[in-house]
Amino acid sequence: MADQRGPSAAVRYARETVDLAVEGAAAYGRDDLVARLRGARDLLSESAVTVYVVGEYKQGKSSLVNALLTTSVCPVDDDIATAVPTMVRFSEVPRASATYEPDSGDVGSPWTEPIEFDEVAAHVAEGGNAGNRRRLRSVSVGVDRALLESGLVVVDTPGVGGLGSVQNALTASALPSAHAVVFVSDASQELTEAEVRFLRTAAELCPTLLFALTKIDLYPHWRRILELDLGHLAGARVAVDAFALSSEVRNAAALSGDAEVNEESGFPPFVRGLGEVLDDAERVALRALGAHVQSVIGQLVPVLAARMTALSRPEESADVAAELVGARERAETLRSRSARWQQLLFDGFSDISSDVDFDLRVRTRTVLAEAEQAIDEGDPAKNWPDFEKWLRSRLATETLDNYARFAKAADELAERVAEHFELAEAQIVQVRAPVGMLEELSIQTSALGSPKKVTGKMAIFQKSYSGFMMFTMLTQLAMLAIPSPIGIAAGLLMGRSAFADERRRATEKRRAAAKTAVRKFMDEFTLQVGKDSRDTIRRAQREMRDRYAERADELQRSAAEAVAAAQLAARTGEDVADELRRLENDLQMFATLRARSEQLLARSTRSEASR
Repeated sequence: MADQRGPSAAVRYARETVDLAVEGAAAYGRDDLVARLRGARDLLSESAVTVYVVGEYKQGKSSLVNALLTTSVCPVDDDIATAVPTMVRFSEVPRASATYEPDSGDVGSPWTEPIEFDEVAAHVAEGGNAGNRRRLRSVSVGVDRALLESGLVVVDTPGVGGLGSVQNALTASALPSAHAVVFVSDASQELTEAEVRFLRTAAELCPTLLFALTKIDLYPHWRRILELDLGHLAGARVAVDAFALSSEVRNAAALSGDAEVNEESGFPPFVRGLGEVLDDAERVALRALGAHVQSVIGQLVPVLAARMTALSRPEESADVAAELVGARERAETLRSRSARWQQLLFDGFSDISSDVDFDLRVRTRTVLAEAEQAIDEGDPAKNWPDFEKWLRSRLATETLDNYARFAKAADELAERVAEHFELAEAQIVQVRAPVGMLEELSIQTSALGSPKKVTGKMAIFQKSYSGFMMFTMLTQLAMLAIPSPIGIAAGLLMGRSAFADERRRATEKRRAAAKTAVRKFMDEFTLQVGKDSRDTIRRAQREMRDRYAERADELQRSAAEAVAAAQLAARTGEDVADELRRLENDLQMFATLRARSEQLLARSTRSEASR
């Protein structure tokens, strides 16, 4: 049993449209426009619709992926967890590959090698790759499933260490490039605070969230759990589409081919939900492609129209040329360094940089205050491993939230700049938060010591001995016959007090050392993340500047060619008639392309309105 889905008629129609536009641009020697159109076509032919499946340890993520695709592609074991992300995509024949990281300290880029399809479990599962000793970044698996044929890529992520772990933060840092996130939680208990916080962060990083409550066949009270979960998410203002699922029932339905059992599994609505994600991605691609085609037509048609006027009505060519000169001057203004869009871009990124840096500092100060309070409430020598794990997790979460704020602000700025070019194209700024560096930064803990090791033993002995001698001498001076054991007891009491005082001093010393170590760690963290943040902002600014500069060059070239066409001296005889017929045919072709592009835009608008 498989859920059928393939490329839609709209996608095929859009590919034909852009191919015709490429031919038209190439016929007039506009290599720049041809390159843009081919890049736009890639939105339909090459871009994958990526869906991340995330969640806590042993919540049924891998089982969900297998049940969704009705195949055992991700290893499932009650005691062994997934260690690295597994990317499942379409392939006519089963295949698999592994991407490796270079060894620590080595300079180089990750590399990919093919692996046997039967060896996937040995690579991605903790049992065959304990502690990720293979230094794997991810494993890619290709299977023949109709649900994947239209470009869907499902990513099964590790859940080891909890949602607050740096490993999961690394997964979350890739969410800006995802089209949707499927958050998995089983029906054994309601969502935890950490899970709700993770979902709130994911909502900032990814446009679509799907919530999957799994294992409903094992827990009769799953409806109450789902109700509580949705209440928590509503309180956190996290919008999700929720699905109650049973992977076991889905697998049984796949074996028997029973449609009613399949409905009981809850997967048909879930598959339709993923279909809507695909439709959304298709809608965005169609809108962008239609906008590109219309932009290209808008640059080519004035050239053809001006040339046709110069040939058919030479007396009007001067007026047409005058109008086109104004358009050329406006295009040339867009190319200048003093153009308003240039200033808007510069000022916008300056504001973003300031806001993001301030936000990061506020977040780190908050975490530092929480960390120092936690240190004061405990003994660093006893709870340091748990404390350090908590600290790194908090910083990873705050880093993700900080970068989500940057991505949102950069997207809004891109839209404002596009208005100066009258462009309907969407430019999404994708960033990856540098949470991986948290694993590289170390905290100096050598000064923390051990709670069982008490220094100042000589001082404790001296106080005990002094107490014994003082009590003995006082009793002798007072001529009291008090047995020596009582004096020994008094000395021991004073020694015990000294021991307690010394333990308190040692604990306070360890706390002070821990605070110093945490402050140094936080300073290094702020320095490194701040540097990466500034570099990311500069890189995004350059990429956006270059992209819009290319648009300005296109507009200026088109305007210059239109002016030259309007000033073309009329030719005589058969050449003029042939040229006019060709121009008329080309204009008709571009009119047809414009109508087709408008249909694409209209379809994307209808799809959005129908949701």
